[in-house]
Amino acid sequence: MKNLKLKGLKFNKGKYLLFNDRFAFFPPKVIDILASIYGEGVKSLLVWLGKKTGWKLIQNWEENLKPKSLDDLVNQFTNILSNHGWGRFIPKIISDELIIIDLYHNISSELENKSRYFCYFITGLLSGFGEFALYRVNVIETQCCLEDLNQDYCEFRIEIKNK
Repeated sequence: MKNLKLKGLKFNKGKYLLFNDRFAFFPPKVIDILASIYGEGVKSLLVWLGKKTGWKLIQNWEENLKPKSLDDLVNQFTNILSNHGWGRFIPKIISDELIIIDLYHNISSELENKSRYFCYFITGLLSGFGEFALYRVNVIETQCCLEDLNQDYCEFRIEIKNK
């Protein structure tokens, strides 16, 4: 298999490496299985897993991509994240207090069992990123295309926590 054209991603003997970190594709069915076992109780687990993943990814990527500004960091993060199969992440607002990211083509909308459990993982993913970029943050999904079928995207607000 040829190397993919994503900066920093290499494939060799069945292993994907992204900036020398082993990269494993996370099947959406795993989230479905966890949700069927734990129901709403899986929310905190998915947010936590997402947060750990988001922090690890941005910490490693930032070292390799060397962004010049917060705008550059957010744009590079969403660009690479869009290639993971969860959907297309588009930054709408970027400031030192607030980052708003729209998620188009949420993977859950493509699956047989459309569920918000995927949004919990993505909320965690963006929390890990947000804490790296802005320090202490709250991440809130303000619009969800799974709850409102007239919406084309989910909107996530990453905002600085008030003390």
